[in-house]
Amino acid sequence: MENQVVSRPARRQFALSGLALGAAALAPRAALAQAPAQPAAAPAGPAQASGPIVLHGVSPRLTVHALDTFHGAAATGLRIDFSRLEGGQYKLVRSVVMNGNGRSDEPLLIGESYQAGDYELLLHVDDYFAAKGAKLPKPPFLTKLPVRMRVVNVAERIHLPIQFGPWSYTYSRGS
Repeated sequence: MENQVVSRPARRQFALSGLALGAAALAPRAALAQAPAQPAAAPAGPAQASGPIVLHGVSPRLTVHALDTFHGAAATGLRIDFSRLEGGQYKLVRSVVMNGNGRSDEPLLIGESYQAGDYELLLHVDDYFAAKGAKLPKPPFLTKLPVRMRVVNVAERIHLPIQFGPWSYTYSRGS
C-alpha cells in the first residue's frame, strides 16, 4: 500500500474540528464557574443510601451474579454453598448452581427467608475450573472461595456481583 499524503487543508480541518469539539465540552464548565457561589456543604463522605433501594416493585432479596474473568464469561455451572451463621458456626441453607447467565435461578433469600444475619457463600472454583478443562497449575492456587457478608436492613435489596479467576477474586455490594 502506498503512503498516503494528507493535504494541508484536510489536516487544518481536522485540527479545527478538534478545537471546536474541545470548546464545546468546556463551555458548560465555564458557565458553572460564572454561576453564583453556593454556601459550603459538609465534607463529602462515602455514598450511602438514605433508605431502601426500590426497583419498580421488586421485593427485597439477596441475589448473586458470578463472572469468570479467566474465560471472560458468566460462571455457568459454578456451585455455591450458601450458609447462615448460627451459634458461632456456618450452617448450610442450600447449594445452588449458577445458570447460563451466572446467576442462581431463584434469589438466595426472599420473603420470609430474608432475615438479618451473617451469611457465607462458598464458591467451588476448583471444581468449576476442572469441569471447564482449564489448563491450570496443579494443585490449583484457589480452591473454595468464601464470601462473607451481613444483612442488616431486610427492607433493602442486596445484589452480590462476584468476579473470580484462578488467582484472585473480588466482590462488592450492588443493588
